This record gives sequence, structure tokens and C-alpha cells, in this order.
Amino acid sequence: MAEKSKEIIKELNSQLLKKDFKRIYLFYGQEIFLIDEYTRRFSYAIVGGNLNNIVRFDGETANYNDIINEMFSISFDLEPRVLIFKNFFKYASTNSSLNLSAIIDNLKNFKSDSTYIIFKEYEAKENKLFSALKQIAFSAELVQPSMPDLVKWVQNVMSKEGKAISENMAQEIILHYNKDMMLIYNYLQVFISYLGKRSKVTHDDILKTLTDNPQDHIFQMLDAFATKDLESGYKYLRELYQLKTSVSKILALILRHFKILGMLKEMQETNKKQIAKQLGILEFFVDKYKKQAENFTLDKIKSIIQKTIEYEYMIKKGQIDDETALEMLLYQIVK
Repeated sequence: MAEKSKEIIKELNSQLLKKDFKRIYLFYGQEIFLIDEYTRRFSYAIVGGNLNNIVRFDGETANYNDIINEMFSISFDLEPRVLIFKNFFKYASTNSSLNLSAIIDNLKNFKSDSTYIIFKEYEAKENKLFSALKQIAFSAELVQPSMPDLVKWVQNVMSKEGKAISENMAQEIILHYNKDMMLIYNYLQVFISYLGKRSKVTHDDILKTLTDNPQDHIFQMLDAFATKDLESGYKYLRELYQLKTSVSKILALILRHFKILGMLKEMQETNKKQIAKQLGILEFFVDKYKKQAENFTLDKIKSIIQKTIEYEYMIKKGQIDDETALEMLLYQIVK
């Protein structure tokens, strides 16, 4: 985790400990699990566990008048209270009833002593309105932690339930789920139940319980597209959607995948263990990546990496919608 991100997490934890809450929060970034986790922790702490004092609005269906009424209404029975605004920026252009710019304008002079507001944005795009909110809110960009931080987190989750897991086994789980904290956490909850009263984790336990993850489908999808098997390729894409994998996540996984293929093409190393270590993958997958890399020239791989970065930038700037970007990228891979 970058130093800036560590400082943000440290500050958030300090606010929770001291109950020193800000009036407006903005949680955004690539790590949805952390966005949800800190939204939950802050909202629960502010209302003292009284969940009736939490009001949620979804940007896809929220109505400006309802939001303003909640922001400025006075109800002593419900104080203090929290208003959670989910994905308002994502749907600002498609939900005509939202009027996000007017909401931001109202927040500039928002001085309620009892109402707190939390914006949670899964797919934030930098623009003037977003910058305006960042000026008046405590803004926390929550990014994916580093491998050492993820290992400590997995070990802490297990330790709280009286389970001990080695660093290597924690890494195997993390890599299997491509460092996705939500998938890892959900797996750990099932895994803890599977272990029952046992405190020690074995490698057999891991092998028996690991399930499908989006990276597996990305691999199969790209294998199919590389050989011009469009029917199979789109089947795996549909399965990714069924796993509730967002388009932005799919693009990120494709980018990571081709970066690995590119590094593999340029490597002189022959030791499989060292290759796996340098690429950040399990040793078992080295041969699979090598075989798939044969379907692409190095120039083609570099071109796809560049196109993916360009499309991600265009999405962030609102110049193209994510689904169109994905279709265009898949066309580049197939042609």
C-alpha cells in the first residue's frame, strides 16, 4: 500500500477511535471492500449502532427533492444520523432526477450539527464536480493494499477467529483471488466455517475450498479470443458478468494479464520458481502463461497494453462508456 494510502487508513482509524467525525466523507477508489468497510464502520459509529438512523440513497434511483428533505429535516428522534450517497457520480448524467450539481452546492453551506453524509463511489471519474466535493469533504482514496499488507490482513482475520495461517498459504489465497479483498474476505468467512473448531490450517484445506475467481475466466476468455473462438470467448465474458465482475475490473484484469505475458516474453530466466516470483503468480500457472504467450507477438502485447491504458483513461475522463471500451479492446485482441 502506498504511503499516502497508509496515512489515510491511519487517519480514518484514528477518527473512529477518538469519535472525531467530519461532517462529510468521500470514500472512493479501486478497493470496493475498503469503501464498503469504512462506510459501514463510520456510519455505525456515528449513530451508535442504531441502524434506523442510517438513510441510504442509490444514485441510479435517487431523487433530488427527497435528498434535500433528508439533509435539512429536523427529527430529534433520529439524531445523530447518517445519509449514505452511493454512486451519485456514476449516475449523475443518466438520472435526470438527481441534480448532483445542486446537491454539491447545498453541501458547500451545510452546517447541520446532527446529520453526517458519506459519499461512496465505486467508479469515480475526475471532473469539476468531483473536485468540488473533494474540497468540502474528508476525501479518502482507498486503493489495493500491497501483498505484505494483504497477508497481515488475512492473518488478522483468521487470528480473530482463533485460526493460524502461514504467510505462504495466505499468499496463495490472495493470488487466487487476484488481490480482490471482497472475494478474499467472502472466502475467508466460508473457510472459517469449514475449519470448525480446528485452529491450524493445512494446505489440503486450501486446495479443497478455493473456488472460481474472475482471473480464471479472464485467462479462459483470452485463450478463446486468441484462437478466434468468439463463441467461447463471449461465453466466458458472460460468466464474468454472472460473477458480478464490473467492466472496470475486467479491464484491470486484462491489463494485468497482458503485462504478465509481456514480461514473460522478454524474460531470460528459465527457473520456473523465479519466473513465478518475478511475475507475481503461482508457479503452477507459469506453463499456462507461456503457452498463451505463444499466440501473441511482443508488439501485439504492447499494443493491447497501450490500448487498455488509453481506454481506462478515456473512461475516467467520461469520453467513452466502459462497455464500449471493453468491446473495442476485445476487437483489438481478436483482430
